[in-house]
Amino acid sequence: MRFKLFVVGLDGATFDLLRPWADQDYLPTIRRLMQDGAWGELCSTIPPMTAPAWTSFATGKNPGKHGLYDWISRQRASYDVSPLTAQHITEPTLWSLLSYSNRRLCVFNVPMTYPPQPINGLLISGMPAPSTRVTITYPPSLLEEVQQAVGEYLLYPDPGQAYSDQGVDAFLERLYRTTDTRLRTLDYLRKCEAWDFLMVVFNGTDTVQHALWKYMSPAHPLYDPAKAGRYGDAILHYYQFLDEALGRLVDCLDDDTVLLIMSDHGFGPFHKFIHVNNWLYQCRWLHLKRTLTTRVKSALFCLGFAPMPIYNLLVPLGLGGLKREVVRGKGQHLLRTLFLSFDDVDWQCTVAYSLGNVGQIYLNVQGREPLGTVAPGVEYETLRDEIIERLRELRDAETGEAVVEEIYRREEIYHGPALAQAADILFLPTRLEYFGFGEYEFGSNRVIETLKQGISGTHRMNGVLLLHGKPVRPGMQLRGASLCDLAPTILHLMGERIPSDMDGRVLTDALIPQYADSSLIRYVDLEGSGQKLPLESGLDTEAEAIIVGRLRDLGYVG
Repeated sequence: MRFKLFVVGLDGATFDLLRPWADQDYLPTIRRLMQDGAWGELCSTIPPMTAPAWTSFATGKNPGKHGLYDWISRQRASYDVSPLTAQHITEPTLWSLLSYSNRRLCVFNVPMTYPPQPINGLLISGMPAPSTRVTITYPPSLLEEVQQAVGEYLLYPDPGQAYSDQGVDAFLERLYRTTDTRLRTLDYLRKCEAWDFLMVVFNGTDTVQHALWKYMSPAHPLYDPAKAGRYGDAILHYYQFLDEALGRLVDCLDDDTVLLIMSDHGFGPFHKFIHVNNWLYQCRWLHLKRTLTTRVKSALFCLGFAPMPIYNLLVPLGLGGLKREVVRGKGQHLLRTLFLSFDDVDWQCTVAYSLGNVGQIYLNVQGREPLGTVAPGVEYETLRDEIIERLRELRDAETGEAVVEEIYRREEIYHGPALAQAADILFLPTRLEYFGFGEYEFGSNRVIETLKQGISGTHRMNGVLLLHGKPVRPGMQLRGASLCDLAPTILHLMGERIPSDMDGRVLTDALIPQYADSSLIRYVDLEGSGQKLPLESGLDTEAEAIIVGRLRDLGYVG
């Protein structure tokens, strides 16, 4: 058994949208694939963020092994943060495993493939590639070759355009132009390379949902009936555009190719922030310095002088683009000079802080953090239990509802040599309509704050999976699949051995008996995985600033 694999990533796709739209025949290709193939929801990582999720897909392993928990990470011997890249992945990926087996690959726009690594084939990096001014392809000459064949290569749509009423049309125009570039590039790559494994990710599905969910959800705090009349179907129309393109691709596949469509996480409306560091400060687990500068900034902060309220004032005036300019390069120093940031935290008195997205809390541990205050052992566990109990009591003052739905100690969901880099406490906010935000710049002076500008949709735990092809059971609804299951399933279908330390399983329930026989599943022990994380991101200052700015546009960095 040696099938070829064609993997299509629809970043952030959710059956909460796809299923009813397919039932109404708005998405005929998706409907056909669900009828003729196997499909089901795909459980994401905790937190359901792009970097750890796509890396768990690529490695078949949980973040405790591959080392990525968010888009950013605290630098060693410091409380500063840096964006993460493919250089931080500590485990073999599908691309390296298949290259080692001499299979030909085309890997195109997959997140966490920048900077590009040599593979047995062609690679065009996806996020967090900063620009086309740096090398984003393997071989390095591939970008020029592609641009000669299809024209200018556009890296990303720009969600920041859609956060003001004046910019929605410009955002949609660039979204479709970027996607058209993707499709023409894909057509070029798949015809010029005799591939065994081809993968492309369309991240426009994620971006359009971040930006425009508010227009199709009457319950959303930013819903406007008049604008909904114009843009309420924008997300549907984009999915229809991709569905039509997907139909053309499916019709080109032969009997020796298995199609796998997946997303890294689901999606839904975003209503309110939980500013976790403000809550930790309110509970006196995080303390500020008593210097004159910090006391002045703190007093102004209490009066509302913070980045988010100011940005909310700029957007209606059409000046929201200033945010992008300020947060890059020297502007980051300006933010820290004017506003409260981690530079103002008294780390010698602080016992807990938040860093990252959805809901991640770190204890300031002796021997791990540079100015750690919490002793490992009994003191650590006692404090962690206390914070967890207080989290369960956290309520929205406006509605009275509890805003935290699930809470985990890190060892309850992760395991592996990179466990020490994980947050000590992780929580999922209620319905994920609340969004826990661990800012290092104290974006707002509130603990719970209703959304006023910016993104209006965000991630959910339930992604999508569709399998279609000769070995797949038609009409089979899958249950209990996770991102880690896809790498071993792909390797099995391609006739390759599966590393025995992968956390995922082969999805035999998706396969007809001839291909689901456990005796056909072969494993191998690999050595040399789990190496230490590099000390730095490997990015120059300009590239790092561009990446941080782009992550801010998507709502991932404070």
